[in-house]
Amino acid sequence: VTLHSGVLNANGKFAAAAFAPVLLNLTMIVALSLAFLFPNAGYAAATGVAVAGFAELLLLEVATRRAGIGSNLTRPKWDADAKQFFKALGPAVIGSAGVQIALFADTIISSLLPTGGPSSIYYADRIYQLPIGVIGIAAGTVLLPEMSRAFAAGAPEEAIRAQNRTMALTIALATPFFIAFLTIPELIMRGVFVRGRFTEADALASAHVLGAYAIGLLAIVLISSARASFQARGDTTIPMIASLTAVALNVGLKIFLYKPLGAPGLALATALGAWINFGILVVLALRAGAMRPNAVLTKVAIASLGGALALAALALFGESFARAATAPLGQFAVILELALLALAGMATYVLMFFGVAKAIKLDLSALKGARRRSKPGAATQETNS
Repeated sequence: VTLHSGVLNANGKFAAAAFAPVLLNLTMIVALSLAFLFPNAGYAAATGVAVAGFAELLLLEVATRRAGIGSNLTRPKWDADAKQFFKALGPAVIGSAGVQIALFADTIISSLLPTGGPSSIYYADRIYQLPIGVIGIAAGTVLLPEMSRAFAAGAPEEAIRAQNRTMALTIALATPFFIAFLTIPELIMRGVFVRGRFTEADALASAHVLGAYAIGLLAIVLISSARASFQARGDTTIPMIASLTAVALNVGLKIFLYKPLGAPGLALATALGAWINFGILVVLALRAGAMRPNAVLTKVAIASLGGALALAALALFGESFARAATAPLGQFAVILELALLALAGMATYVLMFFGVAKAIKLDLSALKGARRRSKPGAATQETNS
């Protein structure tokens, strides 16, 4: 599935690969609805995952054939192209896995915490992965082939412009999640998860972890765009070095923070590690001339900051009003409170963003190319959550 997705993405076709993870969700829902046919729900879910894998492969096989870029199985040849591919593959895998390694380390180290630590990290991560998959990975998935084509065509300026457009949109779209995770993490966890055996205390514990993770959200969603500065030119070594450095410091921070802070300490270490990874990539890219922030990126960041301040004020001072307005609705009160704040927050952020953009004379037409290309969304398996 991943190889087929890469072929489609490299040829500018994102829809099928972006839709494929939906099959996983649908298949698991069907499997869980038939859980009475299995020893328990765990077996049902696992079966759903296995069936979904074949369904996704079939979908992408058909998509590549229809696009005229499918290929038949043949005996592999160890030629120059294959050697070059595997030479770049190892560093690319390591360079792209920094955040995932950090989250996996959270799960391992959290097993040393009192009961509930691993669960609070797991549930917070389910929410945290939404903007990472939908925004960050989608941006990197679309940006990398675009920058690669521009560099190959001898048009580095177009590659830089594409990167600035994508990073600008990433900041604008991720900022509301960043503010929400920082200001109302408990409401989010209560609205999404509190039912059955998931208690108010569980929601509070997970909210602390989500708030700590939020500190690194902007860095995580921007890492793939920064990494494209090197990978688009065939350089997978520098991203690997940056990732390994960040992972080493990250694990050190986890060991230092997990005892005094518990599960939130692990999440905080992951967030700081993401900023270290992103910072290293940016510094090296600027030194190499592979990244040059322009006026569009700067002005979008300013407009996003204006929207963020308005959104934070609404979240901090509007939560009590939303709770009072929905209190008579009984068991659905917290869900409607979250929905009400989300709708009000979206309107507030959008109005303030465009208001600031107009005041600083931001030419929004400069973002049209990125918006058109980024439309399909994340085309990787990381959007499964």
